[in-house]
Amino acid sequence: MNLKRRAYWAAILFLIPAAAIFILFFYVPFVQSIYYSFTDWSGMGEPTFIGFANYAHIWKDPHMTDGLWNSLKMAAFGLVVQNPLALLVAVLLNRQFRTRAFIRTAFYLPVIISLVVASVVWGQMLQYDGLINEMLGRLGLEAITEDWLGNVRTSFPAIILLTQWQAIGYCAIIYLAGLQAIPQDMYEAAEIEGARGWSLFRHITLPMLMPAVTIVLFLTVVGALKLFDLPYILTNGGPGTSSYTLFLAVYNAAFRDNNYGYATAGGIVLAIFIVVISIAQLSATRRKEVEL
Repeated sequence: MNLKRRAYWAAILFLIPAAAIFILFFYVPFVQSIYYSFTDWSGMGEPTFIGFANYAHIWKDPHMTDGLWNSLKMAAFGLVVQNPLALLVAVLLNRQFRTRAFIRTAFYLPVIISLVVASVVWGQMLQYDGLINEMLGRLGLEAITEDWLGNVRTSFPAIILLTQWQAIGYCAIIYLAGLQAIPQDMYEAAEIEGARGWSLFRHITLPMLMPAVTIVLFLTVVGALKLFDLPYILTNGGPGTSSYTLFLAVYNAAFRDNNYGYATAGGIVLAIFIVVISIAQLSATRRKEVEL
């Protein structure tokens, strides 16, 4: 056996343990979950095969449908509002000014704080007798005070805004890293040709930043569709189903209602949405990388 063939089989032998663990803890549970999604199963005993009944019920269940709709709204908000704001913050923080290091730290600091701790603190502040309404009262704005998390109209918008407290700083740091990787001589050459302001951003900054845009948009979409912590801790989907997300609906179906077959079907629907939307988003942004 020659040296190249021996190296090949040695590599295979080293890969077998890792591949076995990956198959055992990923592919086997995945295949099992597909089977369980077609069953009526409480987590105990033998599952009963019921065909597509779980999938049909998803579209009639307000917890699942409202959760899916809210998750899509969260993703849309992230794409339309969160990312432009994060890019604007990154561009500003990339400039030279005296307190730049402090401001950068201040924007990133919320990212390292536990989301559970942050949720508890924000929950106290957003109560009817909490700090937010107290501040509004002192400013003479009693008319707009609200039980922000206990009102159907305001519960999920409040959760969306709370996610921005961490998300904008996180995305801005990624954009900032992309901005600092752009060679300065490209700007100098463009300025010699007479380019200024928006022209520099449109023809140099944005095209060179597209790999970072691809990463940030991907993380934003996946993070929005998987949102669970904030609505679970702050409202548990209430009042009614106004602040449900699809991930929270799946969790409650499994661990509150003990309907694991139905919850698995919801989880597979969630996974399909994540895969489809992520592929569409990645295809669009990567094509832009080439076009720009």
